[in-house]
Amino acid sequence: MKTGKTVNLGTPVPNADKPEATDAMGRPATHRKSEVRLGREIQARIGQQLRAMYDEVVKEGVPQHISELVRRLSDNDDEAA
Repeated sequence: MKTGKTVNLGTPVPNADKPEATDAMGRPATHRKSEVRLGREIQARIGQQLRAMYDEVVKEGVPQHISELVRRLSDNDDEAA
């Protein structure tokens, strides 16, 4: 039945009944980029540099106020148990 009234339903949404795929960051996954792989030598070099960087951080040690806080929290856990 025609009433002569127009109804604006807005812009149609393609595949509105299907959930939109997202990538690991939650962005719409419209297409996949080609995969890039690093050679073994490059991976080894990156690993060496990461180990060297983290070794320096470990050598710095834990600041006194942090170790004191951890000790106090541990004491509280022991008392609660």
